[in-house]
Amino acid sequence: MEEAIEAYMQYSIVEIGLARSTALGYRGDLMAFFSYLKERKVASWSAVDLSLLTAYLHQLRNKNLKAATISRKLSSLRGFFQYLKKEKLVETNPVALLDSPEKEESLPKALSDKEISQILESMIPPRDPLDIRDLAMLELLYASGLRVSELVNLRLRDLDLDAGYLRCIGKGDKERIVPVGDKAIDAIRNYITVFRPLLLKDTAERALFVNRRGKAMSRQWLWRILKERVRKAGITTVVSPHTFRHSFATNLLIGGADLRSVQELLGHADVSTTQIYTHVTDQRLREAYRKSHPRA
Repeated sequence: MEEAIEAYMQYSIVEIGLARSTALGYRGDLMAFFSYLKERKVASWSAVDLSLLTAYLHQLRNKNLKAATISRKLSSLRGFFQYLKKEKLVETNPVALLDSPEKEESLPKALSDKEISQILESMIPPRDPLDIRDLAMLELLYASGLRVSELVNLRLRDLDLDAGYLRCIGKGDKERIVPVGDKAIDAIRNYITVFRPLLLKDTAERALFVNRRGKAMSRQWLWRILKERVRKAGITTVVSPHTFRHSFATNLLIGGADLRSVQELLGHADVSTTQIYTHVTDQRLREAYRKSHPRA
């Protein structure tokens, strides 16, 4: 039985072209199932049936494994039994009769408005010119809910600060117009007027946010800047640029914005993608109720 696993590994790597690291992951899943079978004195792969698989699945659930982990293990077994059937080592693929468990819905983590303010206000008043740039970037990130790629790709021409909006190109090259709040506008004006000209090495550079070398800001650099700013502000929560986007959407809904408006602001093609945030706001309402109601 173990020889069949090793043969499948060679087949996966050589004939299918699977990455060795991925194949090793599959091998771990198959060897775990093989150990389970040995404990039950199962002597061949053809003896594996639906009842054995169901019992194995029950054991995995009892270990409190995540649904995604169980799904991966079942996927490993499914591919292996397809191979065994192809090689005529089994007559049927019993794993095909099993449905993968539904993955838990991963709720986006959002910061409260107080936490966001703590991060932004840690740069006020600015101690150095970089504070001016970073404050403008993070104010805009929270004010607009832009994806990090959309933010770093902004050009000067994409902003109309007098009218209070920006134009960005999102996923699928779809253009959308996003309003920008007064605090973000003030921070951006200050950055464009005072600090951006000092950073530029080439006046032809049209990127809104530039690094120390005067080149367009990269996603990686923005992430590093945010990480450092969060640390200096004394926030212990793990925060990424996407956390600001989640916070933007969550706090809008808490403030009474309708789902369709938030969908447009985020640039979601389908409102079902935006509906995840209603779970976050429902969760916060439940927490507020438990903390506030005398008989909760």
